[in-house]
Amino acid sequence: MNGEMSFDGVFVPTLLVLAVIASIITLALMRIANLVGFYRLFAYRAAVDLCLYVLVLGLLVWAAPLIGFRQ
Repeated sequence: MNGEMSFDGVFVPTLLVLAVIASIITLALMRIANLVGFYRLFAYRAAVDLCLYVLVLGLLVWAAPLIGFRQ
Protein backbone atom coordinates (compact mmCIF):
# COMPACT_ATOMS: atom_id res chain seq x y z
CA MET A 1 0.00 0.00 0.00
CA ASN A 2 1.63 3.17 -1.20
CA GLY A 3 0.22 6.54 -0.47
CA GLU A 4 0.04 9.35 1.93
CA MET A 5 -2.70 11.59 3.17
CA SER A 6 -2.25 15.28 3.75
CA PHE A 7 -3.72 16.87 6.87
CA ASP A 8 -3.11 20.62 6.67
CA GLY A 9 0.15 20.08 4.81
CA VAL A 10 1.41 17.26 7.04
CA PHE A 11 1.83 14.01 5.16
CA VAL A 12 0.71 10.94 7.11
CA PRO A 13 1.16 7.38 5.85
CA THR A 14 -2.07 5.65 4.90
CA LEU A 15 -1.18 2.62 7.00
CA LEU A 16 -0.93 4.85 10.09
CA VAL A 17 -4.40 6.25 9.43
CA LEU A 18 -5.77 2.72 8.99
CA ALA A 19 -4.02 1.61 12.21
CA VAL A 20 -5.71 4.39 14.18
CA ILE A 21 -9.10 3.50 12.69
CA ALA A 22 -8.45 -0.18 13.52
CA SER A 23 -7.60 0.77 17.11
CA ILE A 24 -10.90 2.59 17.53
CA ILE A 25 -12.90 -0.26 16.00
CA THR A 26 -11.03 -2.80 18.14
CA LEU A 27 -11.78 -0.86 21.32
CA ALA A 28 -15.48 -0.91 20.47
CA LEU A 29 -15.37 -4.64 19.68
CA MET A 30 -13.53 -5.32 22.94
CA ARG A 31 -16.28 -3.60 24.92
CA ILE A 32 -18.95 -5.58 23.12
CA ALA A 33 -17.03 -8.83 23.66
CA ASN A 34 -16.71 -8.03 27.36
CA LEU A 35 -20.44 -7.33 27.71
CA VAL A 36 -21.39 -10.54 25.90
CA GLY A 37 -18.95 -12.65 27.92
CA PHE A 38 -16.80 -13.71 24.97
CA TYR A 39 -13.59 -13.54 27.01
CA ARG A 40 -14.71 -16.39 29.29
CA LEU A 41 -13.90 -18.80 26.46
CA PHE A 42 -10.18 -17.94 26.41
CA ALA A 43 -7.36 -18.09 28.93
CA TYR A 44 -5.37 -15.07 27.69
CA ARG A 45 -7.41 -11.97 27.05
CA ALA A 46 -4.42 -9.98 25.78
CA ALA A 47 -3.76 -12.53 23.04
CA VAL A 48 -7.41 -12.36 21.95
CA ASP A 49 -7.24 -8.56 21.85
CA LEU A 50 -4.05 -8.63 19.78
CA CYS A 51 -5.53 -11.13 17.32
CA LEU A 52 -8.70 -9.04 17.06
CA TYR A 53 -6.64 -5.93 16.28
CA VAL A 54 -4.59 -7.73 13.62
CA LEU A 55 -7.76 -9.08 12.00
CA VAL A 56 -9.45 -5.68 11.95
CA LEU A 57 -6.33 -3.99 10.57
CA GLY A 58 -5.95 -6.65 7.89
CA LEU A 59 -9.58 -6.26 6.92
CA LEU A 60 -9.19 -2.49 6.65
CA VAL A 61 -6.04 -2.79 4.54
CA TRP A 62 -7.76 -5.29 2.27
CA ALA A 63 -10.85 -3.09 1.94
CA ALA A 64 -8.95 0.21 1.67
CA PRO A 65 -9.42 0.60 -2.10
CA LEU A 66 -13.13 -0.08 -1.68
CA ILE A 67 -13.62 2.63 0.96
CA GLY A 68 -11.74 5.34 -0.90
CA PHE A 69 -8.06 5.00 -0.03
CA ARG A 70 -5.67 4.91 -2.98
CA GLN A 71 -3.08 2.22 -3.51
